[in-house]
Amino acid sequence: MKPTHNPSLLLKDLAGLGLYYPGAYALNRIPRSTLDGIARAGAGMVRRMGSAEMRDELQRIFVGREIPRKEDEILRDAFRLTMYNELEVLRYPYLNPGTIDEVCEIVGRENLDKALAKGKGAIVLIGHFGANQMIMPALGHVGYTMSQLSAPPPVWAEILKETRTTPLWKKTLERRWQMEKLLPVQHINVFRFLRPAFDCLRRNEVLGLAFDGGGGQKWETVDFLGRRANFSVQPVQIWKKTGAALLPTLVLRMPGEARHRVVIGEELPWQGSPKAGLQAIAQAFEPHIWRWPEHYLHFLQMRRRVRGTDVFPMFDDYPPVEGGGMSPEQAEENLKRAGTWTE
Repeated sequence: MKPTHNPSLLLKDLAGLGLYYPGAYALNRIPRSTLDGIARAGAGMVRRMGSAEMRDELQRIFVGREIPRKEDEILRDAFRLTMYNELEVLRYPYLNPGTIDEVCEIVGRENLDKALAKGKGAIVLIGHFGANQMIMPALGHVGYTMSQLSAPPPVWAEILKETRTTPLWKKTLERRWQMEKLLPVQHINVFRFLRPAFDCLRRNEVLGLAFDGGGGQKWETVDFLGRRANFSVQPVQIWKKTGAALLPTLVLRMPGEARHRVVIGEELPWQGSPKAGLQAIAQAFEPHIWRWPEHYLHFLQMRRRVRGTDVFPMFDDYPPVEGGGMSPEQAEENLKRAGTWTE
């Protein structure tokens, strides 16, 4: 069934569009303290639509390892946190230097200042853990000059044109991009020319980028969460070529807490090779994911769902894709098409 003729997808897209248009205006006019209740209600409805894939991903990363809490509790919190983080996107227009302290707390800011004192820029390396995008307003609104290397949301409509994209979803992605552009950073499209990223570091500024995204041209396989994972070498190539300090960074917020904690780690030393660098990065993030898997499960589920359109699926142990999915060559063409996207 084509995406445009999928009834359940239609309902999902209508709900998303409603959230991003009239919902966004309403959320910017109510107290932030109400978001947890809204997220709890919304997460309950979404979870009833199915959580089998997320549960399986949870079980896969704890093979031979003790799970920190009951599975159902972790899944419940995963849905609540994901919903809450989506609501935060709708409140980007509210964020500014006067309000950011109500939303974010920076832990380890001294690590970032120490890195910038070296004069070669600082790479704030993130995973898709928690509300990872809150790093941008947290740093930008307190005075750091920052660029973010990532994919503009409308690009996903191009990448998933044959398998997911509908007119309603495309409109929602465009609206999300309008909101992300309100953040106090320079956005750099990861699928296009990367010179702005190098220029940012040359000016001794902050560059945000993720180690676990789906884009890239060259890949390495490393151990991650007890599984074999495929990661782009792009982050470590930028790290090596610029000599910038690389700081593993994550965002934590447990259900019910008032603020996100942006935790900036100590500088990670260069490891001697791209593969060793990626392995060290993976090891830096693993303990946090095993301790708080609810912050990462939504991303694990998403990467599993797009495995049929990835050049290299994130993990080697995924179940087969129904219908076989795209060939690596077709997936590469998709990424090239993403690079041609313009506003």
